[in-house]
Amino acid sequence: MNTGSREESVRYVRPRASVDESPDGGIRVTLEMPGVEKAGLEVKVENGELRIRGRRPAERSGRYVLRERVPGDYLKTYTLDQTVDTSKIDAVLEKGLLTLSLELKEQVKPRTIAVRAG
Repeated sequence: MNTGSREESVRYVRPRASVDESPDGGIRVTLEMPGVEKAGLEVKVENGELRIRGRRPAERSGRYVLRERVPGDYLKTYTLDQTVDTSKIDAVLEKGLLTLSLELKEQVKPRTIAVRAG
């Protein structure tokens, strides 16, 4: 008898990712997710975590002679601090790359102070 949940029985792969500062002062996260379609993607913020899950359909092409591309879904989790405005996260999937744009709350964005002559 299997009492485990589906999540426990799925093999997850951690996608390669880059995290950098975006030109507008926010944070940009780019993840490699080849084989994942928009319908198979879930991006969720819950309890201070950003969770990205991508399902790629199993490939069936007969009997394998060599199989290096093993089935597995993508899963990546980031812990967010209070500086990220979670209501303004944007996600775009294009050509196997998922790009997330995270905005910082206004009070933590850097700003330039104008200097006046006295």
